Amino acid sequence: MFNFWESQAEQLAQLGRAWLARGASGLCLRADGEVVWRWPQAAEVAQPDVVAEMATAVGPSLELGLCGGGAADGPRLQADAQFLSQAVNLEFELEMMTGELIETQDQLLALYDLTRSTRSHLEVPDTLQSVVAEVARLVKVDSSFAVLQAPPEWPQLVVCHPGCALAEAQMLALFAQAQATGGELLLQGADVAGLLPPGARNLLVVPVQVRGEVLAALGFVNRQLGDFQSPDLKLIRAIAEQAGAQVENALLLHETLMQARLQTEMRMAQEVQLQLLPQKPPRVLGLDLFASSLPALQVGGDFFDFIVEAGRPLIFTVGDVSGKGVSSALLMTMIRTVLRGAGKFDATPTPQSLLDRANRDLYDDFTEVTMFATVFVGQYDAARRCLTYANAGHSPVVFCPAGGAARLLEADGTAVGVLPENLALNQRLAFGAGDVLVVATDGFNEARSLDSGFFGYERLLDLVQANCHRSAAEIAGVLYTAVADFAAGHMQDDDQTLIVVKGVA
Repeated sequence: MFNFWESQAEQLAQLGRAWLARGASGLCLRADGEVVWRWPQAAEVAQPDVVAEMATAVGPSLELGLCGGGAADGPRLQADAQFLSQAVNLEFELEMMTGELIETQDQLLALYDLTRSTRSHLEVPDTLQSVVAEVARLVKVDSSFAVLQAPPEWPQLVVCHPGCALAEAQMLALFAQAQATGGELLLQGADVAGLLPPGARNLLVVPVQVRGEVLAALGFVNRQLGDFQSPDLKLIRAIAEQAGAQVENALLLHETLMQARLQTEMRMAQEVQLQLLPQKPPRVLGLDLFASSLPALQVGGDFFDFIVEAGRPLIFTVGDVSGKGVSSALLMTMIRTVLRGAGKFDATPTPQSLLDRANRDLYDDFTEVTMFATVFVGQYDAARRCLTYANAGHSPVVFCPAGGAARLLEADGTAVGVLPENLALNQRLAFGAGDVLVVATDGFNEARSLDSGFFGYERLLDLVQANCHRSAAEIAGVLYTAVADFAAGHMQDDDQTLIVVKGVA
């Protein structure tokens, strides 16, 4: 009970002396009918002759009583009672504010301790373990625990300190209940004794908001100073909010580190993929060669290759695996390896036989992941100045004979991985000085401008025909520049890869 008469003893004594000077025999203060203060202090208090009620915000009903007075003293006694009521209310408010300030200070100190204890931890499990240990100390419980349902690699992370009276299954069940209701779960007192787990006198579970959702919960078992009180709940709610912020920070750092690691791995994958492609074209009698690849992402599904074996015709390949990114890059490596192996180790390799081998070896794998690859395989016989090729669904392939018009060489077979058997057959072209063959991927003809128009086949044909007098490298440069200018301002949608083959004297 708020005993203001103890702190205001001097003021009450002055009031008593003033009434005695007016002829009264005594003054008293009663709380709920019981005398709690009298003047003179040594005198016995008779039944008051005049009583004035005090209107206060404190719990007990207070009244001021005057002994040895009459009805004429009532107004003054009521005025004194009103003055005392105001003093009581002010002191009560001051005491409440002081209590709130102390409580706020305790919360701030607890939050500071919590932040200090977790700032050196970078990983989510370490942060959560530190939070649990610190809140057990701050709240003064025998043990505390936490459950977190994030990030994906930790479907449910459970930590406790120093050891919990609850089994992990019980902690998960309590977390599920807090997550479902979004509210606190408090079990304490004799009326819930049968609901408490064995070894627990009282139990509190508080949901923790992480990124706007209840993804975690803090649990407190066996408060050391008895049952949980209102100040405890306020402190715990503040701690839960701060703990949620700490977990969010740890998750953000974890995701940043994972993203940085992924970027590093992607850069390494890009370097490996680029190293797998020929760094420069081979020197072949009667040909001027150029090849290049520009991935849309860090890694891509396009590839080109030259297979050169002593005493054998040159074999060159260009391919485009469906899709982009890591999955396409993995399949690109597979099909390039199969084609290179067949080109090097088959007794009499031809473009058709290489595609037969690739389709046979990779059909099941491509079907399993619902992907495919378009592939063009060319073989140049320098002695006969003849080009043999097989085209498994690949486009665009532009042939421009010396002095003639550029045209597309259509595919006669489906892409690798579409059907169980390869349908592309060997085709032959006389390939002499001045003839030009451009084998590109659809990142060229399907390049888009800001108005979503496509670069198209006609522009490719016109550019190849207009620049067929140039070197292979110059023709490639013209094509890359034209496509880049056309798509200026629009992000590159697909990988752009080509081989330019030009006959020379």
